[in-house]
Amino acid sequence: MLAKLPMISRILLGLLFLASGIGKLMGAGGLPPDPAAQSFVLALVNSHLISIVMVVELVGGAALLTGFFAPLALVVLSPIVVVICWFHLTLDAAKWPMAVVLPVLMFTAAHGYRTLYVPLLQARPSKG
Repeated sequence: MLAKLPMISRILLGLLFLASGIGKLMGAGGLPPDPAAQSFVLALVNSHLISIVMVVELVGGAALLTGFFAPLALVVLSPIVVVICWFHLTLDAAKWPMAVVLPVLMFTAAHGYRTLYVPLLQARPSKG
């Protein structure tokens, strides 16, 4: 069962990001109650950055669900996870569990590809 944990995490992340991307595409979700959180969300919407986030979530979620380019999808989705965690820990604290669940799923899914990430973490990689 432990060997399947990275795959289960990858699929759950894929579902979360695909659902989030579809929700953004459909215009679902409202503004959070906190004024600072509202300002942040409105800045994303008014600058159209939310469109880029939506596309990355849709493509990344699909990649994680199918397993195609899953290690790359995890790397590309990582900054979005950092912002989501920051948002839910500082601006929308009522949804703090998301700030705990997402990183755990990310690290668990990435653990399944740990040998592929070793070259990224070398200070002076060999040319090959």
